[in-house]
Amino acid sequence: MGDVWEIRGVFGNEYALEQAVEELKKHKGFEWVVLDRRNISVRFPKREKEAEEVVKRAFEIAHGYVEYEAKMGEYDRIKSEEKRKKLEKEEKKRKKQAKH
Repeated sequence: MGDVWEIRGVFGNEYALEQAVEELKKHKGFEWVVLDRRNISVRFPKREKEAEEVVKRAFEIAHGYVEYEAKMGEYDRIKSEEKRKKLEKEEKKRKKQAKH
């Protein structure tokens, strides 16, 4: 089996997220996980353009948008790398200020 493909969506409020979930329930070929009150992850066993367009359209109808799409786990890896770099930069800044 190939890599799992993921699309993450963000919505302005809980109601919008609920509307997107209701629309996604009407279709097959993917599963979704509500991450929190405004975020959802839709997962595909393999990359399918037609199913991806259905998901993107459901997000659009519910006034949400695609935050990220890539292989499963890439989003978390990139976010943790960004966080690590930010912490390193802040640490260098603190050390520089401590010297003065």
